[in-house]
Amino acid sequence: MKINKIFANGCSFTHAGGLHWEDVKEIYKANLGIEIINHLDYAYPNVIGKELGVDVVNNSVPGGSSNRLVRTTYEYLYENKDNLEGTFFILEIPPYWRDELYSNELKRTINLTISSIHSYTDITDFANGNPREDLPRIYKDLTNYFYNFVEDDFEKNKMMSTFFGLVSYIKLLGLDYLIIDSGDFQMYLKNHNLSNDDYNFIWFDKDALCNWMNKHEILIKHETKGLSKDEHLGIEGNKIVAQRIIDSIYEKN
Repeated sequence: MKINKIFANGCSFTHAGGLHWEDVKEIYKANLGIEIINHLDYAYPNVIGKELGVDVVNNSVPGGSSNRLVRTTYEYLYENKDNLEGTFFILEIPPYWRDELYSNELKRTINLTISSIHSYTDITDFANGNPREDLPRIYKDLTNYFYNFVEDDFEKNKMMSTFFGLVSYIKLLGLDYLIIDSGDFQMYLKNHNLSNDDYNFIWFDKDALCNWMNKHEILIKHETKGLSKDEHLGIEGNKIVAQRIIDSIYEKN
């Protein structure tokens, strides 16, 4: 496999979430002597790209859902159908429950996590650069929808079915990819008597990334010695994840 480009998609874990906040940047600058200009430079897909000397399209966003990952990855595949050879896909399935809905009130899509349902002060949408007042504007309609129409098992199965379709299409195109599973895709395969061996998972000491990174204390809160409480990967944490993935790529080739 010759890699000439990386396409990454997922949620804040893949987006170097946390490192984009101004207060976190100030802590790194004042206490660690690191000035963060573009936080994506420290995201693990971008670190991989730098190591391999290839361009990176990092399409992940804070609060991203599996449904958003599927939609936007299909869009990339369609828009670049004549220029996909050598593109390596890193697909990080976000934790459940998350979704992407189109708001007719806001006239745009909105990324939602379960925290968005629990409180109209949730910062998921704000972390995407949107106004803080937008979530309160749609909060009543949003919670009515959630409590009346979202059932856990049905929604999870639907999300994983659409992800299954995406990966099947990527395989049909003969493209290389890996899956970082924090959204129970492995369980979906098991429940449908499908083999994990047919899909390119990467595990971290046999664990999901979202669990492993906390156990190994490589989060921003660890890296800043508690000056920040942020629970996303720190700069060194992103480097460690990047190296794990690079080792996996070399091992398979």
